[in-house]
Amino acid sequence: MIELSEVSKSFGDVVAISRLTMSVKPSSITGFLGPNGAGKSTTLKLIMGEIRQDAGTVSINGENPFNNAKLKNEIGYVSEHEDLYPWMKGKQFVESFGRLLLPREQAKVAAERAIKRVGLSAGDKRIGAYSKGMKQRLKVAAAITHNPSILILDEPFGGLDPLGRKNMKGLVSELNGDLGVTILISSHILYELDEMANRMIMIHRGQSLAEGTPEEILGLIDQFPHQILFQASYSELQKLSISLIQANLVNDLRFTNSGQSPDLIATTENPGKFYSHVTKIIAEKQIRIKHLESRTDNIEAIFEFLT
Repeated sequence: MIELSEVSKSFGDVVAISRLTMSVKPSSITGFLGPNGAGKSTTLKLIMGEIRQDAGTVSINGENPFNNAKLKNEIGYVSEHEDLYPWMKGKQFVESFGRLLLPREQAKVAAERAIKRVGLSAGDKRIGAYSKGMKQRLKVAAAITHNPSILILDEPFGGLDPLGRKNMKGLVSELNGDLGVTILISSHILYELDEMANRMIMIHRGQSLAEGTPEEILGLIDQFPHQILFQASYSELQKLSISLIQANLVNDLRFTNSGQSPDLIATTENPGKFYSHVTKIIAEKQIRIKHLESRTDNIEAIFEFLT
């Protein structure tokens, strides 16, 4: 449905995209991954026809999207920015988008349908009183009011708590499964997309670095060492260290910030095995962990390794 072939785009002396080739299949959920400054936003603007490439071809269903009103009507877009009007009611906001393409009464019906579709029950409440998750759903509702065949989501999980992320993933899967909408999701966090996406495209410095199924991309990434940080009391971290070594889950263990609240950094070359066993160990040994996080689940760390 979406094809970019040998596409380049510069802004003055800054090369944003360089000979980028990528494709998005119809009715798929495609994850578009890259660190900040990789060229993701420029690529999305090219696909939406907001800007024109310097070289190469961009096409949607075989047509050039630049200055093509018909194709733009087929695209719904959810910005990464919170570009909402806090004084406006949610239903008004969605309806205003519908009226860009539809008569007043049709826009009203379409807005109500879209709000129901995203599971938002606060259409009569002012947007300023919405939670972050409600605002994200409202933006999706506005983007699907005109029943687009393509939905582009730019960092849709930004600022959401775990429940909000889960709900957003469910919503994206529903829109794809129930309506057959082709969805392109931009993100810099791989593990936000691996459960949803049929395919992933990794971009770095304006060029496609890898493309494949989530399993293929994760298999590629699992080749490099992962670091996991744990925070707890020193005695609890000692118990954890012994258990991790006995289970042969780590290649290296290192304590930092020695004191009342030290950090333990574990390095593993088998992240799949590590993540499947570490929570079981913590529960069985009753180790009281205050905080844990992966230090290499961000796209910057992945691309540093791959390049």
